[in-house]
Amino acid sequence: MPDSLPLVQLQLLIPFLNGLRSCGVDPEPVLESVGLTQTAVDQEGASVHVMVIHQFVENCAKAAGDKTFGAKIGSQLDPSGWPMIRMAIEQATTLGDFLNIYVAQVNKFASSVTPYVEVRGSTTSFGEIRKFKPLIEPAQNDGFMIGLMLSMLERAMGDQMDPQRIILVVSDPSVLHSRFAPFQTLRGKNMGSRIQFPSEWLSVPVSGDRAPTEVSGQPTETRQDPFLTGFQNLLMQHIGHGGLTVGQAANLAHLNTRKLSRQLSKFGTNMSRELTRAKINYAKETLQYSERSIEEITGALGYSDPSNFARAFSKEVGISPSQFRKNEKSTDLPVPSSRATSR
Repeated sequence: MPDSLPLVQLQLLIPFLNGLRSCGVDPEPVLESVGLTQTAVDQEGASVHVMVIHQFVENCAKAAGDKTFGAKIGSQLDPSGWPMIRMAIEQATTLGDFLNIYVAQVNKFASSVTPYVEVRGSTTSFGEIRKFKPLIEPAQNDGFMIGLMLSMLERAMGDQMDPQRIILVVSDPSVLHSRFAPFQTLRGKNMGSRIQFPSEWLSVPVSGDRAPTEVSGQPTETRQDPFLTGFQNLLMQHIGHGGLTVGQAANLAHLNTRKLSRQLSKFGTNMSRELTRAKINYAKETLQYSERSIEEITGALGYSDPSNFARAFSKEVGISPSQFRKNEKSTDLPVPSSRATSR
């Protein structure tokens, strides 16, 4: 089992939401179709399992009535707006440098795939391998990534790039629109897409202006979360909507309860402990940074009555919820951008 959950930052959905709006499609129902909301997307640092993203992008294409939706979004983005690509543009002197810097940096932003540059004689492959086998055919996601990776090559090489010497490999070539017509396209497996090009291009000097460009909706630089941190983040995003059962918590990670329990045991913890920790952390944030009543917090966390919540809180924190709120309010701390304040 991989040592991290395959998570994707929800902010990465912003280009897709904008694409839906440009087609005259309301994105809210599409978000709701996979259990997401605009508020969740706007929450800094929020993430979900990559399989939710796969389904969302497929639903976007259906809502827009455009099978090439994902590829269009990917090819229309300015790649220099992504932090890891901007760093590669600023530091690289050759295409080989550019791709190596990108691959080294991208792990800070994604835990769902492993990017790579592989040289085999006269042919080089630039692509990504998924860490988890997808439950559905990720055709739209592959189209998006091919569009983005191709834009990266164009950004780095400029006019030196020859389309006739490039091969695109995706799970479903039919999702690529006319912009990809000059390139040879092959059908590959569903574990990742790639671009193949002559290895001699690796020594080509990076082309174009290296001034960084800010693009709305791109990910902010964060450290890659290990498995436990990723799971804890998922719990915190969902715990305040009536609480979670062990089975529901496992579903968030797209694992069965036995596999998840076995993975958590590697970190010296278990499902019950992590659910309790999430509830207490949510309660502490909400008590400190909101005016919600203790009764409201009790219901949000799925406790049957306030006395049960108070006993559980006091056991973990050492004082009652009301005393905790009184103590924290008296310190007059600034309100952070937290989950509690977003509700």
